[in-house]
Amino acid sequence: MSKAVVMLSDNDLSRAYHALVVALTARAMGYEVHLFATGLGGYLFSRRPKLRLIGLPTLAGIYIKWKLKRLGARRIEELARECLASGVKVYIDEPVARLLGIQPLEGVEIAGSLTFLALAKEADLVLTF
Repeated sequence: MSKAVVMLSDNDLSRAYHALVVALTARAMGYEVHLFATGLGGYLFSRRPKLRLIGLPTLAGIYIKWKLKRLGARRIEELARECLASGVKVYIDEPVARLLGIQPLEGVEIAGSLTFLALAKEADLVLTF
């Protein structure tokens, strides 16, 4: 089975959304998918998510959520849960988890740079967002 590694390394909502969509699409295509979340993206897989995150002022966040709803797009929280349910293996960067006090959802691992590098070395496809 082909392996894809997706790195969510930006604190931007649109990049996080695309990273999750790409991970789900790769999984649907039969890839073994590993998603490595660092920065504020770690909150997407936290027991206490802070989804205002990812660098948006409150009004901009409200506007984007409204637009996504009007378009019929799924919410980012739903995409994160769907990743886990579909078999995407999710990791939160260890230093980020410690710094932000993130308690990962069940099935999410805490891992460091060595894990990411080992996964990336063996992968057929490595994408960063």
